[in-house]
Amino acid sequence: MARKPKTKRRVHRRTKRRTRGPEPRYKVDVSLHAWDIAKAGAAIMLLVRERDELLGTIQIGQGSFRWKSAHSKKGFRPISWGKLADKLNEAG
Repeated sequence: MARKPKTKRRVHRRTKRRTRGPEPRYKVDVSLHAWDIAKAGAAIMLLVRERDELLGTIQIGQGSFRWKSAHSKKGFRPISWGKLADKLNEAG
């Protein structure tokens, strides 16, 4: 006796429409190309924003972490990895 092939049943479920919550407070824009990582001296630049206002820029290079405030007239300020880890552990 041959068996009938099983057919998939379609199940119709009512789904709730999701409403968008409030706009996120912080936003980080990242631009990265794979070939940039291999270059000597290449760095990742992260633009940190609160809503539409630029707070600053993070630059992560080969062995370095640097911060530049949006309102700073000076260049990037280096932050050691140890200090960064301490700050992040303090925050949460």
